[in-house]
Amino acid sequence: MLQRESTGMTAFECTLCGRCCMHAGGELIEIEKRLTSRDYLCRQKIVGGTFRARVEERFLDAFRDTTTRDAHPAWCPFLRPLPGERGKYVCTIHETRPLVCRSYICCTMRIFAGDGREAGKVKGRRSLTTEDAALRRCWEESVVPLATDDDTAWKSDVAAVLERAGYRVEVYE
Repeated sequence: MLQRESTGMTAFECTLCGRCCMHAGGELIEIEKRLTSRDYLCRQKIVGGTFRARVEERFLDAFRDTTTRDAHPAWCPFLRPLPGERGKYVCTIHETRPLVCRSYICCTMRIFAGDGREAGKVKGRRSLTTEDAALRRCWEESVVPLATDDDTAWKSDVAAVLERAGYRVEVYE
């Protein structure tokens, strides 16, 4: 999913980890009826209503292989392993996915260490997820004390703090 905002923030780019569709997908989307070999009538379970999903031609073979789907029935019914890419997953209906999926962003900020590896991310409004002890310490000492309720200003302040500490920060809207 790519979204460009006029705020000057970085466009979010999906890493194809599949976690969002593994954890919430099955709670959001249910196939009601097969319409053609590629088209399905689906129900949006939480927001209500239906939509027509079309499996993309390039993912048709992956979609037809139901091994992963059968092993993980709680996953989104359209999530499949990306052929030839270990640990990567693809939305086989990406072009026709519903608005709830189009607007989802798994994190609001990604934080990279000096060597380029992802050191952590901010999920939800202001929750740091990291295994990096140095980043955790920097966060607790320099970010937690920031006292602003404005999220845009907070993100800007956090980015400045982390960049001074040697991290590269991507902020998403």
